[in-house]
Amino acid sequence: MDIEKKGRCWYAVYTAPRAEKKVRERFLQSGIEHYLPVQFVTRKWHDRLKKIEQPVLTGYIFVHILPEEAKQVLMTYGAIAFVREHAHPAIIPDDQIERLRKMVEQTDEEVEFSSTDLAPGTPVRITRGELSGLVGELVEAKGKFKVAIRLSGLGCALTTVSTSCLEKL
Repeated sequence: MDIEKKGRCWYAVYTAPRAEKKVRERFLQSGIEHYLPVQFVTRKWHDRLKKIEQPVLTGYIFVHILPEEAKQVLMTYGAIAFVREHAHPAIIPDDQIERLRKMVEQTDEEVEFSSTDLAPGTPVRITRGELSGLVGELVEAKGKFKVAIRLSGLGCALTTVSTSCLEKL
């Protein structure tokens, strides 16, 4: 394991396909501090509508661990490997996890995740509403305006925000 000797840090962990919620349960049982961004979405089945809990980032879960806990994380069934950057597990800054939490937990809009890097846009700050104070890049997609919040090594999280709630930085 090549996680440097530092304090408790956030890392992203790849999970087995469609195993994010099971890995979350196993981390909870093991006492591993984690964050799985989820949202409730309505899906149409052949005979009814059903509200389901769905991970925002499929295939990933975040852990907040000390270096000596890395082995325990990887020994958890369904946790595959740490997301790496320059051959080392990528440390995700606390403020980026907090921005992701705010985006996922404080909006009624469905949060969409794009793993492809977005073209640079106009930097903006949300001035009104539940996400007030959040800073990101403005992106136009499918005729809607969306705010993209860049997460190091992972891509961009997107949510819809009215342009009347934005100010150019």
